Amino acid sequence: MTQLQQVKKAVAFINKKTKNFKPEIALITGSGLAGSVPPLEKKVVISYAAIPGFLQSTVPGHSGNLIFGTYKGRKLMIMQGRFHYYEGHPMKDLAVSVRTMFMLGVQKLIVSAAVGSLDMKLKPGSLCVLNDHINFMCNNPLIGNHDPAFGPMFFDLSEAYDKKMRKTALDACKKLKINAGEGVYLAATGPNFETPAEIRAFKKLGATVVGMSVVPEVLVARQCGILVLGLAWVSNMGCGIAKEPLSHAQTIRETKKIEGKFKDLLEAILPKL
Repeated sequence: MTQLQQVKKAVAFINKKTKNFKPEIALITGSGLAGSVPPLEKKVVISYAAIPGFLQSTVPGHSGNLIFGTYKGRKLMIMQGRFHYYEGHPMKDLAVSVRTMFMLGVQKLIVSAAVGSLDMKLKPGSLCVLNDHINFMCNNPLIGNHDPAFGPMFFDLSEAYDKKMRKTALDACKKLKINAGEGVYLAATGPNFETPAEIRAFKKLGATVVGMSVVPEVLVARQCGILVLGLAWVSNMGCGIAKEPLSHAQTIRETKKIEGKFKDLLEAILPKL
């Protein structure tokens, strides 16, 4: 089965469950952020496990549901939990969920993630609004995975993260008194946290924050022509900057603290996107 056939099968199943609901904005929630979903009207929840050809999330803090509904007139599709390269999924399979969004009608995507910060101005609890990224995964979900139905093979990334949506998010952060700044996301494969030497090297490369996701989703979205807003919540300082050992439990604990702030931010920006 080709990936186009796989995606069409998932879309047909979802359309049957949602009665052909056409989402315009999608949201991917990162570790510990599943509870930040705004209150939705006409909500429909579908488990990833029920969707034909969909991957399954194996990471604690990722609920594994697709949620559909309307918030203040905006039709939303929300992924409660994402898929990671480090889980053992082939990189090309990470394209399935975003391509499914595209074929359902999504035009804008908000990707959120818990990250380690390399910038002392962005400490735990702060938000980094992404303005660029560095793909240090040494792989790409689009390699050997092209179908013209999902966009051109070669496409521009001079504005991978939409400038207008970035401004909307930063303005909202100011009003909500959320410490925020713009920066560059560096994607590493994981699942281990980075070494102090790697953090020093990444800082020299121009990275602001580091994580183990986001970039594959953004590449697939931009190929499809979907506009992207990247919201990276700082759960810890990078290894060697942080004084304590890093752990996923710490990531979940810290992101739980900012779930409320993230929910407030989403409720502020969604009507304006």
